[in-house]
Amino acid sequence: YTDIRNAKTQIIMGGNPAEAHPVSMQHLLEGAELKKANVIVIDPRRTDIVRSPHIEAQHHLQLLPGTNVAIVNAMAHVIVTEGLENRAYIAERCDLAEFTRWQAFIKDPINSPEALESVTGVPASEVRAAARLYATGGNGAIYYGLGVTEHSQGSTMVMGIANLAMATGNLGREGVGVNPLR
Repeated sequence: YTDIRNAKTQIIMGGNPAEAHPVSMQHLLEGAELKKANVIVIDPRRTDIVRSPHIEAQHHLQLLPGTNVAIVNAMAHVIVTEGLENRAYIAERCDLAEFTRWQAFIKDPINSPEALESVTGVPASEVRAAARLYATGGNGAIYYGLGVTEHSQGSTMVMGIANLAMATGNLGREGVGVNPLR
């Protein structure tokens, strides 16, 4: 729970911690209120973490159901095409051949927020802003729920989340990571 409170940018995806994970929700709120953490919600639903008396997300990517992989790829596209990746982390901690292969795929214009806007239902400008915030907003942590893993592309999605975290260097230290809400 200390990690939750030390995240400067929180992505909450496919989960409603207010209803399903009240202890985690309390720590997310503390991070957002006390540490002024940035909050990005990626969910078709407008949950309490989007806006309530104690918290307001900077971005709510209200994607169409089943388009999780597309939205994460669009965010990754912004990060790698705008040079927001953490090159030192990648050089030290990633398989460079695999990263280069992934980067070439992600840079393809078919993964741009503009190309995927009609698929995801999320305005490209909002995807771009959220991706930039995650990449530059300090310790970035991704929290995901069953709305991610219960889809047919759940395993692919978790790998996409991990790729996003690795590209930005948000793994392996306090206040970051890929964190399932369980």
